[in-house]
Amino acid sequence: MKFFIGIVPPENIYHTVLNIQQQFGDNRLEPHITLRPPVTVAHKEQWEQAIEEVASSFTPINIELPGTGYFGNRVLFIDVVAEQLGKLYGVVTKAIKPFEQPDLREQGNQIYHPHLTLGRKWCGFTSQDFVKMKLLADEFLIGKQMGFTANFIRIYHKPLPHGQYEPMKDIPLNAT
Repeated sequence: MKFFIGIVPPENIYHTVLNIQQQFGDNRLEPHITLRPPVTVAHKEQWEQAIEEVASSFTPINIELPGTGYFGNRVLFIDVVAEQLGKLYGVVTKAIKPFEQPDLREQGNQIYHPHLTLGRKWCGFTSQDFVKMKLLADEFLIGKQMGFTANFIRIYHKPLPHGQYEPMKDIPLNAT
C-alpha cells in the first residue's frame, strides 16, 4: 500500500486554497504541504511508530506563505518558508526509510522544497488556469504575512491501487 506524509493548513487557508482549485478543476488531494512523497511501505507498524517518535521530538512549526511559484510549467504552488520543516523532513525521512520498499526513482539526497500545491498540469489544469489561480492566490497572500503553526502531521494512504489518497491518521507534534 502507498503512503505519504503531509501538513494540513488551518481552515481559513485550507478553504481558500480549495476554493481557488475548485474553480478550475480537481487537484485530487486536499490542500497540504508534502513532508514525505508517496512511498510503498514494507513494514507499516514500524513506519508509523518511527513517525510518531520523530513527531514527539519536534515542537509545533511556524510556517510562512510568502507568495506563489512554479515548478517549470507543470505545477503552480504557494511557497512555504519554515526552517524547522526542513529539519523535520530530514529526520523523519531518515527514521522511516528502513521500513519502506526501495524506490529506484529516488537517487541520492533529494532537495526538499516545501510547497502547497495549487494545481498540476497532469490533473487537467491549463496554463490559462494557472494565470488566474496565481492572481487569486497572490491576492490572498501578498502583503498579509500569511502563515500558521503546524501542530500535527498527517499520514495519507491509498487503499486501492488506482484510487486516490485519503487521510489516515494525524500525529501531533510535541507541544512541550
